[in-house]
Amino acid sequence: ARQVLLAGTERQGLTSSNSCHPTRSVMDSVVDINEGKAGVGGKVQVKDLRVVIATACFHVVDGVTITLRKIIRRLKARGAKVLVLTAPPPGGVAEPLTVHVESVPLLSCCVGQGDYHMGVKAGEEALLAMEKFQPHVVHCTTPDFACYAIGVWAREHNIPVMGTWHSNIHDYALHWGTISTVIRPLIVLYIQHFYYALGTTYVPSEIMRKKMIKEGFESKAHGNKLEVWGRGVDCDKFNPNKRDEAWRTRMGFSPDDVVVLWVGRCVVEKRPDVYIQVMRNLTKLYPQKVRGVVCGRGDFYKKMTSIPNVQGVGWLTAEELPRVYASCDILCFPSRVETFGNVTLEGMASGLPVIAADCCSSHLVESGHNGYAIKGMDFSGYQEAIVTLMEDKKLRQQMGINGRKRAVRDFEVDAVMDQMVEHYIEVANNPPFKPKAFILNVILFPIAMLLWWPYMGIYQAGRLGPKEWVGILMFVFVMVVYLYGGDEQNEGPTDYSWIIGVCLATGAQLSGALAKVLFKSYWQYKVRWKQLAISAVSYVCIIIINPIMGLSAYSFAAQSLLAPLSILNLVWNAVLASLILKEKLSKANMVAYLLICSGCCMTSYFGIHEHKSFTYDELMGLFLEPMFLVFLVVEAIVATVGANIAWVGEKQYPPWVVRIAYGCLGGMLGGNQFLSKSLSEMISTALKTDVAIILRPGSLMLIAGTVFVLISGLRMLQKGLKFYTAMSLVPIYQGFFTITMVASALVFFKEYEQFTANMAQAYTFALLLIFGGISQLQPPETDVELETRKQGDHMA
Repeated sequence: ARQVLLAGTERQGLTSSNSCHPTRSVMDSVVDINEGKAGVGGKVQVKDLRVVIATACFHVVDGVTITLRKIIRRLKARGAKVLVLTAPPPGGVAEPLTVHVESVPLLSCCVGQGDYHMGVKAGEEALLAMEKFQPHVVHCTTPDFACYAIGVWAREHNIPVMGTWHSNIHDYALHWGTISTVIRPLIVLYIQHFYYALGTTYVPSEIMRKKMIKEGFESKAHGNKLEVWGRGVDCDKFNPNKRDEAWRTRMGFSPDDVVVLWVGRCVVEKRPDVYIQVMRNLTKLYPQKVRGVVCGRGDFYKKMTSIPNVQGVGWLTAEELPRVYASCDILCFPSRVETFGNVTLEGMASGLPVIAADCCSSHLVESGHNGYAIKGMDFSGYQEAIVTLMEDKKLRQQMGINGRKRAVRDFEVDAVMDQMVEHYIEVANNPPFKPKAFILNVILFPIAMLLWWPYMGIYQAGRLGPKEWVGILMFVFVMVVYLYGGDEQNEGPTDYSWIIGVCLATGAQLSGALAKVLFKSYWQYKVRWKQLAISAVSYVCIIIINPIMGLSAYSFAAQSLLAPLSILNLVWNAVLASLILKEKLSKANMVAYLLICSGCCMTSYFGIHEHKSFTYDELMGLFLEPMFLVFLVVEAIVATVGANIAWVGEKQYPPWVVRIAYGCLGGMLGGNQFLSKSLSEMISTALKTDVAIILRPGSLMLIAGTVFVLISGLRMLQKGLKFYTAMSLVPIYQGFFTITMVASALVFFKEYEQFTANMAQAYTFALLLIFGGISQLQPPETDVELETRKQGDHMA
């Protein structure tokens, strides 16, 4: 077996090129099963301990791997042996004491950079390596499929398995656009059951433990438990004494400049938007005093370093980073997805006052003592805190001293790592935890399939360029036309008036999109007359131009034909948002808009081309149909729930739930276009027969209802755009708008009766294509609150 293992590793080139170690096969570093006998009384001692650590990307330098390397150094210093199972780094060369699992790259939209991998299988090499290593404990650090397989192997061999919690992966999904609504519950369910099988999972703080219990990651039914194990920092390495005035001079900083530091990945979930907005404001207010340094990499690095007075130093080595910390004056760390806050702790050890999010760093940052823990998501609190520290040098220095004392007193690295070594000993010397394997497998397997196959499909699709997508969509469109195009709707002469309706509806969507983008720009101005001017133009577009073109369209085409065209609002929104609001149009969004446009073309081709007119009496009778009344009751229930969530806001609900509530409520109210269609028919009947029809009670109520749903829907959208970006909220609004519009047309006007089987199939396929495009839309940055949100007590 040893010869097979050696041959396998040599074939794959898994040898170390580190000059500190002789070049050798990875498997030569795996201890012989006869080494490391248990201590007195059969109890495992530290010097005999063998630990397998299963992780995702050991080669990437981030908070997870830094913590793991600290553990490994401490284990080796105390005589224990370690084997690391991880995804291969670029080039496939393994570090000493590591064996590779089978993996695939993570999509850059998930993590903001392309060097992360996800383990998908343990692989024969990893399983044979563990068989030879004979570990006392298996430590899982990442809930991917490879770690799950490694845990299964350990339980089959009666080896204890434990876990540590490092990343709020399910919270990262909140920043993946509209698709997060569907995929996040699956991710949560999978991760919950992954940790149910581990027995004990060590989380980094008591705050995180309470959060995870509340979210269902500890289950009495399964018997698993969550315990606290913190993090440590090397206080000799991260030290105020490493402040380098020569470095500051090379960077162009004067002794009186206040340098605000960012450290970490420049990706959406870390909230770089806060740093960007705050530094933009401060460099305008204090151009001669405030400076910024960005240490990291990711999608937002270029945007962050393009701010005046802000410079980037890239991704630094472990030797360079402490000097940068100590040479700056304030650390700004607004991330709301941290499990502990290693960056916060490193800043404290370096003598910096820290301004961080209270939800992640309040266990480290004592507001007013060693920094400020900022409540909520409002970035004006960060700006106020920085200004306070910038204007009071003594306070800034004293807070830095206080933070340093706290780091030295409570978070000395060796003491914290020794705690984990004792946890290993405790787990190794107790019977392995026995999860309810059958239930876990029954639940985890279908969830894994639901996550895995769509992920691989999206991963492969993401490698296609716009040209390939255009070709694919043209092929799909031609095939659908070939299969369903021969199905005639009627035997009479063809009426092409529906084309006029489609053109008018498209123009109406353009004016509507312009209004929505102007609504967003409204909040960017502080001058009242500019706000009034923008608001006036917006309401002219949305209340006058849009309804006139929309009502005219209803005179030429059926509502179910025009309803999907409302999605074209998204395409216009993207173009106008990039021109007016300077929001970036990504490659992923280009593909999404191609899908949307293709679906709209197909619905126009396969929709109902026959336009049916209604008299006043017929319209009034439709309002009393039982099916329509049921539709109204369902709509009222959904609207009540959405209004409650929007009213309460982020005090009780996550940001993504509130965002959906605003989009749902606004889109559902505005999508009741059966009122507009009815009004169009009523006006047409009045002009042809008796103008006095317009003054009848039913007509007046119809006019009032049309105006109400239009204005109330838009007002909810405008309110939501105060807090969220146009590209993150408008797709949700437009999706619910279209759903409501199609449903009301089919129910109220009974247009479903005119569909043939082939037409219904093609029309449904086209709608799925449209909503598939919507689900792929990615907002360019995280949802942010603007400074116009009510000011509260930000510095908790």
